[in-house]
Amino acid sequence: MGQTLVACSRLTSWVPSAFAAEALAVIHGLRFALDLDFQSVILEGGPRLVIQKIVDNVKDLSEISALTWEAKELAKSFRFCRFHFVDRSGNKAAHAMTRDGLRRDEDRFWVEEVPDLATVTVDDDYRSVDPP
Repeated sequence: MGQTLVACSRLTSWVPSAFAAEALAVIHGLRFALDLDFQSVILEGGPRLVIQKIVDNVKDLSEISALTWEAKELAKSFRFCRFHFVDRSGNKAAHAMTRDGLRRDEDRFWVEEVPDLATVTVDDDYRSVDPP
């Protein structure tokens, strides 16, 4: 419906690759939703390969296999959990919050609000995925 219910920006050290960072972002998002007692979640993100590895029931032998396994296990904690790939052009809000988090050098969490820097990009993202 184009609404962001919660968002977080987490700093993490010693992540071996961009794919590992994306998988770790999924884990952070799932943990955040669990901490807030959400029963149903739709987690949007990318890249497609990371989302596919989490969704697929195929044994993952990649460098991020431990992270995809953890994401799958966390997903079982919800009554409903769906992962939705959104490419970079449709996920500008996440990139804006990432840049802001790196600049601030701290973890940040938002509940029932979106940071001002992402408000416009969330609207743009929604329109690019589901045009009027």
